Amino acid sequence: MTDERLRQLSEKALETLLLDASPEAGERLKAGIERLAAELFLEWLTGERRFESQAQQSEYWLSRFYEEMFPDEQPDGTVIYERFGLPLPRANYIARLLRTRRAAQWRTAARKELVAALAANRAGAEAAKEAGAGIEEIDISLSAGAADELRVQLDRYSATVAPDERPRPPKAKPSLGTTRWFAVPAETLLALLGFLQKGERP
Repeated sequence: MTDERLRQLSEKALETLLLDASPEAGERLKAGIERLAAELFLEWLTGERRFESQAQQSEYWLSRFYEEMFPDEQPDGTVIYERFGLPLPRANYIARLLRTRRAAQWRTAARKELVAALAANRAGAEAAKEAGAGIEEIDISLSAGAADELRVQLDRYSATVAPDERPRPPKAKPSLGTTRWFAVPAETLLALLGFLQKGERP
């Protein structure tokens, strides 16, 4: 392979892999994609890692990319579909698998996303509560991982208060793709946000 051919392939790979990547992930990709690609190929060439199916190989290769290049992201089926060109059902399956394998890492990212989504709607929730409409529902959208975290953290918060003080639960709304939409009562949004932010403080 000529240097020019290698350059063309690297640029083509970066063009898709940089899709929706953070600036930090972009720097890691630009600096390390050729090294990681070479390592994965050499593992196969030397027999260090061989797989019974192409599906197993794809799962392993994607796990390496997420561990080394996208450690600040939750694996998302739609993004995997766009970046790596896998069929969408397969991409969704691998995303769920990767989130399960690295639960602690992805949960941290999911919790940050949840807090950001709640904080972005704080002003609207406070205005509704001050107007005496604390049960007014506010729409928020979350990734699949953050939606799971919403359920977990609401259960955690509910366990800390008396039964008659437990917040109204959010309502799941019709969604498309991997994005999840919820209608969250204003009072619930503020209570959950305060609970999560208190837990994040040292």
